[in-house]
Amino acid sequence: MEQPDTAGAGLGGTPQITPWSTTRLAGIIQNWARNPSYAALMDARLARQCLSQFWLMAPVDQLEALYRSPIGECYRQLLASGLARESLLTAESHWKDVLTHRLATAFERPETTNVLLAAMPYFPPGKMRVADPLNQVPAWLQEDYGRLFDPALLQAAWKPTGLLNPAGQSYGQAPRLGVQPAKARASAAPSAPSRPALPRLAKVRGAEALAAVQEPEFLNRMGGLINLHVIDPEDGQVLAQLIGLRRQLGQIWLDAQPAQLQDLYLSPFGQLYRDLLASGFSSIPLTQEDRLLRNQLARLVADMAQPGAINALMAVLPFYAPGSLAFGGGEQHMPSWLLQEIATIYGDRPDQDDAQPATGESPAM
Repeated sequence: MEQPDTAGAGLGGTPQITPWSTTRLAGIIQNWARNPSYAALMDARLARQCLSQFWLMAPVDQLEALYRSPIGECYRQLLASGLARESLLTAESHWKDVLTHRLATAFERPETTNVLLAAMPYFPPGKMRVADPLNQVPAWLQEDYGRLFDPALLQAAWKPTGLLNPAGQSYGQAPRLGVQPAKARASAAPSAPSRPALPRLAKVRGAEALAAVQEPEFLNRMGGLINLHVIDPEDGQVLAQLIGLRRQLGQIWLDAQPAQLQDLYLSPFGQLYRDLLASGFSSIPLTQEDRLLRNQLARLVADMAQPGAINALMAVLPFYAPGSLAFGGGEQHMPSWLLQEIATIYGDRPDQDDAQPATGESPAM
C-alpha cells in the first residue's frame, strides 16, 4: 500500500494487490491504541485506508455478514481507537471529501452503505450526520453509527429482548439516585409505565450470558484479572478485558427480572460483580463509548420509584467512582442488600429522614 501522505491520486483508483490480513490490521490498531507514536500512527493510517477501500469493493449483499465477521470486528476496533481525532493528511482529506460528496449526492444507490462504511473512520465522533438514519442506515449498523455520531438514534435502535425478560421504566430527566415528587409523577407518568429502549451493553444476553459468566473457568480468569488490576491499575490489556466484563455484567442486570436480583447478587455472579466494584476499577477514566452508555443508564435511575430502576442502578454502579453518587431520596425504594452494598463501596448512606427528592442535579463526575 502507498503511504497516505503521497497517495492522493491512488486512493480513488484501483489499490495495489498487496497481501494483508485482519490479524495484521487488528495488531496495528491495537498497537496504535497502546502506543500512539508517530510510527504507530502512520501504520494506523494505512490500516484505515486498507479497510476503507475494502468496504468500497465488498459485495453489497454480503455487507452485513462481513460486518459480523473478524474483518468487521477489526473495523469496529478502528472506529473505537480514536484515530479519527487526528488531523488528516492532505490525501486523506481529499479521500474524505470524495466519499462525503458521494454520500450527499446519491444516498439512494445500492452501494451507499459501502460508501458509508468507507467514510465513517475519517470522521471524529459527532461530526457525521445521516438524514433519517432509521431508514438510511441499515439496522445492523445503526448501533455503532449511533454511538459515534447520533446518540439520539440509540434510543430508537435499542430494543429490549426477552431472554430474561428485561425490566424497564420510562426515562427520567436527572441522572441522580432519587425519586420524583409524587405530584410530578401523577401528572407526567401514565398509569402503567412502558418499558424503554434500554441501552445494550453486550452482544451476549440473558440466560446465555449468565451461564457463561458463572462457568468456573471464567470466574477464575476474571477474578485473576481483577487481582492484577489491583496490583497494577495501569495495565492496558487488563483494563480492556475489565471494560468488557463491566458491560457484560451490566447487561445481565438489565435483562434480569426484579425478583431475580437478590438471588443474582448472592450467586457467584454477584461475587464477581462485588469484586469488580471493590477493585477500584470504576475510578478509571471512561472511554467515550462507555461514557455514552453510562449517561444512557443514568437517566434510568432518576426516579428510583419506577419499575426497573434497580436493574439500571446495578448496571450503572461500576461506571461511577466512589464518592460520585448522591442520594436524592431514592434509597427508600432500594432493598436492604443493595443499600448495604452502596454503603460499603460508595460511602455511608444518608438517614432516611434526611433524604430529599431528586433536584435534577447530575452526579459529580
